[in-house]
Amino acid sequence: MTIDESAASHAETQAGPTNATVNPYAGTTPSPKPAPTVSRRELTFGTAGITLGLTAGVAGSLLIGSLTSGITSLALNDAIAEAASSCDVEANSWIVVGDEGQSISMQSKGAESSGADYADVLCVLDALDVPDSVLSRIDATRALDGRQEGAWNDLSASWGYHPDNGLDIVIDASVK
Repeated sequence: MTIDESAASHAETQAGPTNATVNPYAGTTPSPKPAPTVSRRELTFGTAGITLGLTAGVAGSLLIGSLTSGITSLALNDAIAEAASSCDVEANSWIVVGDEGQSISMQSKGAESSGADYADVLCVLDALDVPDSVLSRIDATRALDGRQEGAWNDLSASWGYHPDNGLDIVIDASVK
């Protein structure tokens, strides 16, 4: 080694290594990491999973809604059918359960027409827990009043009255 080389080596040792000796790529931009690759199998399983999840969610929601509606409907059907049964009026042609148990139509006797006994109509109204306020309105209805309406719980009624034709009342189950 010559004196000049020895001096340069000594100066390098004193100053520390240069960037060129430590990191030959210093000052250059690092290359980006490669994007992760997704295999066709992963895409297929992912798509199938999302589709299955959405289908199960929609089907489950519809099933729960249908069951809830069905249970409510059954309870209402039972109320009207049970009222007719407890009053023993199923064979009465003037008191008819209709709409698959969702309604009951009753026609009472009038001065000039045939119909159900008023006691049978009152029995059904009582069995359906018609509130006193609606019963009072039914009792106070005149021929001039036209068709009247009332509602309670999950039931609604409309009725008309004429002394010659009697009381005509229809009670419907109103599913909410």
